[in-house]
Amino acid sequence: MRFTETAEEDIAFSVSPLLEAVHSWHVLTDPGHHALHVPWVRRCRRLPAALRRQIREHGFVVSDYIPAFFESRAGDHDADFEDQLVAVRALPPALLAAELAQTLIDTTRCTGHDLVADPTARDTVLAELRQTDADRAARLNGILTDPLPVLEDALTVLEDYWSAAFADEWERVEPSLYESIARAGARIAHQGLFPMLRTLVPQIRIDPTQRTLRLDRPHHHDIAVTRDHPVTFTASHYVWPHVRVTCDTPWPLRLTYPALPLAPASAARPTNQQEILTTLRALAAAPRLQIITHLAAQNRSTQELASLLGLSASVTSRHLHQLTQAGLTTTRREGYYVLYSLDPARLDQIATALTTLTPKPDA
Repeated sequence: MRFTETAEEDIAFSVSPLLEAVHSWHVLTDPGHHALHVPWVRRCRRLPAALRRQIREHGFVVSDYIPAFFESRAGDHDADFEDQLVAVRALPPALLAAELAQTLIDTTRCTGHDLVADPTARDTVLAELRQTDADRAARLNGILTDPLPVLEDALTVLEDYWSAAFADEWERVEPSLYESIARAGARIAHQGLFPMLRTLVPQIRIDPTQRTLRLDRPHHHDIAVTRDHPVTFTASHYVWPHVRVTCDTPWPLRLTYPALPLAPASAARPTNQQEILTTLRALAAAPRLQIITHLAAQNRSTQELASLLGLSASVTSRHLHQLTQAGLTTTRREGYYVLYSLDPARLDQIATALTTLTPKPDA
């Protein structure tokens, strides 16, 4: 995505109850890849057995590709879950068929829209699929013939899932998503668009000098974000660890990103003065401030940081240990390397705690 000099006027933020429910359903299709959401997976084990079976049987709709029709009215802050479902059901059948087909095919070779528009492509894909997965081929053929029964089955499962579990979860999650949007807006207002983009997720790479945002995907698009072609950033808790982009017509340009995770109840207490002191000590050294600056741009390994700082790996590792002890950095393994990430939530927490130390004027 390429942004103009007035990019702040070309972006919007939103939340979506329907999309959040769908992302939480995606979590249930493959819990092993969503460690942050293990508590939700465990809670859903208490759902009625019949509903859990339906969630599994129709999980193909959300297990990999998330159909863009679930984003209907996602930019409308007045739309609730039921309003969004009404909007989905009102879409043209050909559009629904194309999006549902995307859940069953290799989209690096063709798209669901190709299969709807081109009978030859459709017959070729179905013939190949019948040789490897007859059940999937039959399901795909049914979708391309008449998508409405498949859609209605999926939406019925989603409605039952919402009523049984996710309506209450949305009440819990929604305030934190709006808080995330407010933080993003404040950062844009004070620092501009690109400092905000740095806080989103490691998968996003930005180049402020070129005014670009890049995600590595097999789906190649070069998009100019303008007032006539704006982008909406949709904050989500359950999309983590993914970043999902909708950039094909006729859908509005949208990037759904992981908002800062909800803090567990035990961690929700105010930051005490000892924690503030520990964090400030961790920041009170030039090498550690340089590390924070580098990690604000992207995740890095100890070896990379050592090279950037001109220090040995062992010295850099000691600095990283102090930052991690203060909660400013987190780690994850990627193959042979351990990558360090900046925790913007911790920085916001300390900044908030410092403002509370300021004496308030007498009334």
